[in-house]
Amino acid sequence: MNTTKHIKTLLFLLIALAFFGCQQEDSFDIPTEIGTEENEQLNALLTEIENGDKTVISIAQLKDYFVYRRVHAFASDVVVKGYVVSSDRTGNFYNEIYLQDAPENPTAAIHIMIEQAASYTMFNLGREVYIDLKGLYIGESRIGNGIISIGGEINTDGDEVESIRRLAIPDHVFRSKTTVDMTPVPTKFSEINSNHVGLFVAIENVRVTPLEQGKPFVDPKDYFDTQRTLEACEDYATTTFLLETSAFANYKDLPLPSGTGTIKGIVSKTYNGSDFVLTLNSADDAMLTGVWCKD
Repeated sequence: MNTTKHIKTLLFLLIALAFFGCQQEDSFDIPTEIGTEENEQLNALLTEIENGDKTVISIAQLKDYFVYRRVHAFASDVVVKGYVVSSDRTGNFYNEIYLQDAPENPTAAIHIMIEQAASYTMFNLGREVYIDLKGLYIGESRIGNGIISIGGEINTDGDEVESIRRLAIPDHVFRSKTTVDMTPVPTKFSEINSNHVGLFVAIENVRVTPLEQGKPFVDPKDYFDTQRTLEACEDYATTTFLLETSAFANYKDLPLPSGTGTIKGIVSKTYNGSDFVLTLNSADDAMLTGVWCKD
């Protein structure tokens, strides 16, 4: 993304934050039921699946359509189902959701680009979601970053996917009444690879590197995000990993914890795709209060 795109994105975010800051918090309560029209749309989709007019594919099968540095358009009547593992409730995600293929022991995840702020009010954690892929695209969210994404448009260069526009979301993204508890995948920093991108994971015996303990999650000088270094005890060795927090997260000014414990988050990548990062749904997912394994 060039400087002009950065500026446009920043301005859009500031406007969105100003707008939502004027709203009553109660207006963003997560509904327990879906509306009649929305329910009818989902039932129509499920009927098409049952009749064989549309075919459900797994997230792993969906990712097989991806070709590095290319964009693929879906022309067939295929549908994918998944469960939401990311939340923009704290502002650490924006215009995106991650879906994984199962609430527990998942094998694959996918990044969905949607033009919708406060998406957690519809696509909350654990929500079962169906995506009608016909007319959508699969590619990278930024050329070369390796994050396989579903979008509704292609950029002008034809090598990146862009968000499913707000008015198109009801035609492609369908939530069911089902919301389930999501169990993070236990893993180690040293084991994380491209197959983990988008998965909700948990890593034990983690602390923030001592040089950064007590600093805010986000450096005040950063306009978009800050990477902090995490350490973990693994088989008598210390491994490191990056924690990335958006400058728009509502906990950005909180001090990083000084203890040790289990941290939970979604595996993603840095802006240019050069490194893996862990992104939190909430600061509560990094309640590190124990003693470092080597003290």
